[in-house]
Amino acid sequence: MTFGLSLTNYTGGPNFSFTGLKNYIIAFTSPIFTRSLWITLKYVIFAVGFQILFALLFAIILNEKLLLNSFFRGVIFLPNIIASVAIGLSFMVILEPNNGMLNQLLNFFGLPSSRWLADPKSALGTIIAVSVWQNFGYYMIILLGGLQQINPCLYEAAEIDGAGALRKLISITIPGLSPVLFFSFTMSIIGGFKVFDLIYVMTGGSEGGGPAGSTKVVVLEIYQNAFQRFRFGYASAQSVILLIIILGITLWQYRQQKKWVTYDA
Repeated sequence: MTFGLSLTNYTGGPNFSFTGLKNYIIAFTSPIFTRSLWITLKYVIFAVGFQILFALLFAIILNEKLLLNSFFRGVIFLPNIIASVAIGLSFMVILEPNNGMLNQLLNFFGLPSSRWLADPKSALGTIIAVSVWQNFGYYMIILLGGLQQINPCLYEAAEIDGAGALRKLISITIPGLSPVLFFSFTMSIIGGFKVFDLIYVMTGGSEGGGPAGSTKVVVLEIYQNAFQRFRFGYASAQSVILLIIILGITLWQYRQQKKWVTYDA
């Protein structure tokens, strides 16, 4: 149905007409849409990279027999079960440029304050940081499950051979975790391309995406075209393009997994 709408000029009324690929041509020649794709790509690269990196780091640490392990696992996972709307609103208060708690804390230690969400140079990075904080605990739990499936005898044999921590990480942990890492990367990338709620809440709701369009990701652009400008045909074409991009990257990942994922570790 979405693909069908993308071939029309449907605006919500009873009358519409077939326009062929016109909406797709408009999308690919629109600087607003192509910029939103670029912003989304930057979000995906940094958000996914840091989510998996922190998830792996804390999974390895909390897989050891440490005091209060379960407590820290719960604390790190907790943001994942909090609604994004609540997290977004809370950070808007914390990051408020004039009287926000974070700037007051920085000033207390003699450090310069920042405009965070109010500055086009820092707004996207700020949202990425909040997103990483909210989501990396989820992937940490998945990686913890993967770590506990690795045969401990492999580590014992490596220690007998004199392998250090880095060698064991590269030769045992990463290959043993590769199926779980592949799953985590795939789900994280798909989620990154669909990011909407945090940006919607933290940048001004339906008029969000600012300042100066610096945080307007592609899903927000689709939302504004569909439900503010009622350009359902055009928004459908943008949705189909996004679907093709996600599908293409997922298929590429699936083909590439043969080069680095091992299922017999």
